[in-house]
Amino acid sequence: MNKHIQYNVDFLKAPRTKTPAFTLIELLVVIAIIAILAAMLLPALSRAKLKATQANCLSNQRQLALALTMYAIDYNDYIIANAQGDGYWHSPLELGQTQTWNQPGQSSEDSMMAFINWVKATANNPLFPYAPNVSVLHCPGDVRFKNMPGNGWAYDSYAKVNGMNGNPAAVSASYVGQGSTYTKLSQVQSPTLTFAFREDVDSRGYNYGTWVVNWNLNTPAAGHSQSFTFTDGCPLYHGNVSTAGFADGHVEPHKWVEAKLISAGKELALGISSFAWPTVYGSDYNYIYDGYRCPTWAP
Repeated sequence: MNKHIQYNVDFLKAPRTKTPAFTLIELLVVIAIIAILAAMLLPALSRAKLKATQANCLSNQRQLALALTMYAIDYNDYIIANAQGDGYWHSPLELGQTQTWNQPGQSSEDSMMAFINWVKATANNPLFPYAPNVSVLHCPGDVRFKNMPGNGWAYDSYAKVNGMNGNPAAVSASYVGQGSTYTKLSQVQSPTLTFAFREDVDSRGYNYGTWVVNWNLNTPAAGHSQSFTFTDGCPLYHGNVSTAGFADGHVEPHKWVEAKLISAGKELALGISSFAWPTVYGSDYNYIYDGYRCPTWAP
């Protein structure tokens, strides 16, 4: 046999090596491991997103609280009155205008821009010179304007607290006419403990007026000499946490613990619940009681 031909025959007869490959079982194991890792990481990523949203919200609250303080410095210690929506801008209702920023068939992005342009164009924005960024009115966790266009739910996420030069007629009869609001910053006896701004929602399509509870001077409850029931609730835009700006300009988060209030707060943040919040005594109740201060407040 020709030697060259013999070599070729031997080559054809040589055993072929197999290319390594995963078996079906090995692939399923890898997929299962990836699924387990994803299940472990997603909650952590979700918590990180909520933390980032909360941090942005706290920054907004701080800018609003500092704007209120700077306004008082320029206006003889006077706290901006409740006639302005949020203390920041005149509402369409107040100026006799028709609300145009949140209409049926209008996209959420167009609604947002229409609202921002409305605030910028309004003749008198009392706090705007001190916080000249309309986005400070919006918590990034507040998605009502995206989810519910055209039904009257708003883009602005905060309101000034009624005890800070608010409307006495907005609370119970026992509260009216008894020095129920501060009108100057120097009157605030405990500015580090007194709410100035809180997260809020309003079914009228914008936060028109103040954040208020129904206060009762002469009805003791829960170990306090006075008591309250909720009028405005606390929307929870980032998990179980809400934020507040205080009269001295600092801000704080609060983690809610009462299940009924947490449920109500999350529904309120979506714009699907009423303002008739339950009265639940405990640490959450004490938190609101301690921060909602006025000249006639007592422990």
